[in-house]
Amino acid sequence: MYMEAGQLRFPKAKVLFSRFLLGLVAVCSLVGADDSYDTIYNDIGSLPCVRLLNATGSIGCQSMKAASGVLYRADTDADIQQFATNKGLDSEYTIVIPYWLLTTPNIETLRSSKKLAAIIAVINGTDPVYSLSARPKTIVSPDTSCPNCEFGLYANTPNQYQWNPSGSGLLFQQYDFPIYALDTIDERNTMSYNAVMIATSINQNRGYNNYPLKALQFHSFMWAAQDSGACLRKGWCTPIGGASVWSTPSNNITSTDNKPIIVVAASMDARSMFHDLTLGVESSITGMVTLMAVAEALSRSTIPLDSMPKHILYTLFTGETWGFSGSQRFVQDISKTIECIKPPTSGAGCAFPFYSNLDFQRLNPANIESIFEASQVGNIGVSAPALYAHTVSTPSTATTTLVQQLIQTGVTNTTAPQGTIAIKAANSDQVDRGLPPSSTMSFLKVRADIPAVVLTSYQKEMSPLTSQDLDDTWDSVATINSIQQAASAISKTVWLQAQGIQDATQMTPAMQESIASIQVDPTLIQDLMYCLASNYSCPLVDGYLNVTASANLPTRLPHYSGTLYSQSQPFPIFAWSFLANMTSVKNVTSPQPRATGCSTRPDQVQCASGEYCVGNQCIATMTRYHDAFGVGISMNDKNQYFIEDPTKPAWTEATWDPIGLRLFDVTSPSSQVAELVTGIVLTVASIGAVFWSRKFLEKTIKIA
Repeated sequence: MYMEAGQLRFPKAKVLFSRFLLGLVAVCSLVGADDSYDTIYNDIGSLPCVRLLNATGSIGCQSMKAASGVLYRADTDADIQQFATNKGLDSEYTIVIPYWLLTTPNIETLRSSKKLAAIIAVINGTDPVYSLSARPKTIVSPDTSCPNCEFGLYANTPNQYQWNPSGSGLLFQQYDFPIYALDTIDERNTMSYNAVMIATSINQNRGYNNYPLKALQFHSFMWAAQDSGACLRKGWCTPIGGASVWSTPSNNITSTDNKPIIVVAASMDARSMFHDLTLGVESSITGMVTLMAVAEALSRSTIPLDSMPKHILYTLFTGETWGFSGSQRFVQDISKTIECIKPPTSGAGCAFPFYSNLDFQRLNPANIESIFEASQVGNIGVSAPALYAHTVSTPSTATTTLVQQLIQTGVTNTTAPQGTIAIKAANSDQVDRGLPPSSTMSFLKVRADIPAVVLTSYQKEMSPLTSQDLDDTWDSVATINSIQQAASAISKTVWLQAQGIQDATQMTPAMQESIASIQVDPTLIQDLMYCLASNYSCPLVDGYLNVTASANLPTRLPHYSGTLYSQSQPFPIFAWSFLANMTSVKNVTSPQPRATGCSTRPDQVQCASGEYCVGNQCIATMTRYHDAFGVGISMNDKNQYFIEDPTKPAWTEATWDPIGLRLFDVTSPSSQVAELVTGIVLTVASIGAVFWSRKFLEKTIKIA
């Protein structure tokens, strides 16, 4: 059918044309979106301060919205004051400072300036301002004046001794703006450091007012309610904790064998402002290494440890920096009868109340005869190194005997490379301070009569490195020497106690030969320090866990405990493997040689029931994990956590939205206003163009 010109009709032509225009705009936007993003933003790695909660409130950092600020460098306290009083600065700023300037007075000065968007604290960097030599001679611990003492042995004691008197309490403040760290710990973080420092240098050269300037945008939103109870109910939080490890050479230990138990204890975790950087070299690693060195030295005993009159129990606790969560949970569980209401569908343990295994019921707390703990024994930064044996106030005769044996075995240790470090009674100055914060307290809260000694490198005050992000270095010779002395004294004293020997003159020739075989290996200590503080892909760890088979080799890993059942807790796995190897039956005394190849040839070599593949060998061991989280938290039969007792530790970590940093150029405030006006004008013009096009079509084409 033909129609005259001017009468041509295209049904729905207007709709089709409008869709065409919108589609064209959308396609152009999609094509250019990625290119525009890459041009405007540069995503870089981030090391944030995060939000944590307990039964009464919250601590740490949380920004409710994306924050951004022009990069501004301040290297001294005077620079911070100058920034705060400079009225020529007309924007919001991200302040880049050395980590040691991150103090409460400086933070308040920056916050009160009304110009603060965020803080970047540089811990290590290539600029001399951030070098190791630039660190102040005197530093202050950001922990409280008595860490965790509200949950310790003397919690209800008025005027209890303050072990960290200069502690600033910085870790326990709330910040409603982002605080991030920079540290050149690996290639990715070095790239982030370089990007920020180059951008900051550009701003400096432009006097912070010659736009465009470089700025950072922060995404640090965390789903945190007002406290742990509310947060757990909403499903926004997870308990802080992980897996403790306990191990004994006595594979046949039972709760009814009436054999005394000697406990050797240490902590595996540390805390600091930035959890991704938490190392705790002095705070926790030196104690952990000491315990592992003790276990290795005692494994050399020519008299089998499981044949001695007393059991030896090694315990490495996780979550200790958060209210002694690991040790309190362990002591609580071994001290009560577990009624398994819901058995597991397969395997060992119990489905409700949940336990991955129930072998801890073999341990009878009534049989614990003594406790030895190593904590902060590295003598890092100490001019006159020594080791101090701490006890409870008014120690019993049995406790005093333990201290005397430690001192005596320390005197007779002549294997230390730089001479013997003296071991002294902490109360040798006639001042009764009691026990410092320690895992031992968890045992004594249940049984106050247990003789116990906590060995440290301080007498009166904890190291100022306590809970510091700067607790990341050590003197290789002095620290190894100190750990070797601590491990040697503990291992030989434990051996004497396990044999029931109070006087060395009582030993038979076989006993003398056996105790002489107990020698602490300084090379092992050096390797452990390197692996735990610098490179988790080291040969020692790789021999146990084959970590080099991973696509991304782990190097320096943080010692923050993380959250319960998270996948970011490699140290308990290594500790389990190491202690399992040290406490398992040795080849020389086994009726049959161990099966080897279970790791490298699993299709050909399979371990027997009850055995584990450790270091490519099948072994039988009484080494187990134990859940570690605050005893103020419980789980119901629906696997939901809740606060059972708000007076006890109940630390949780909020879940996150994606956290990150983006570097971009920012124009001056006046330019931003002009850009906004231009955008509005263009939008109005675009709308006008659409309406004009419609009118044009209506006049040109007859539309049905």
